[in-house]
Amino acid sequence: MILVLNLNPYKSPGMPIKNEQQIVAEQFHLSDIQLIKANYEATLKIKRWKFIHSIPVLSARIKKEADIMIEESFLRFVNNYEVLMESGYYNEMMDN
Repeated sequence: MILVLNLNPYKSPGMPIKNEQQIVAEQFHLSDIQLIKANYEATLKIKRWKFIHSIPVLSARIKKEADIMIEESFLRFVNNYEVLMESGYYNEMMDN
């Protein structure tokens, strides 16, 4: 953690403030890795679905289960509130 001298005239002079660039960079890197993993898993699901539908001898039941897998993972409704909670929108004060 790096301390930076606060030169803001509206705050007490000489008060050190925390520079949290390292923490922010690590959080971004972790969220980027999670996004890459989610994209990879989604690609695998789509390839699995295409493969199942490309085999003509498979039963209709297996194809229906593959369709349900796609519908439940990609085509489901997600409430806006849930997305905002996952992103941490309600956890921190917002600066206007």
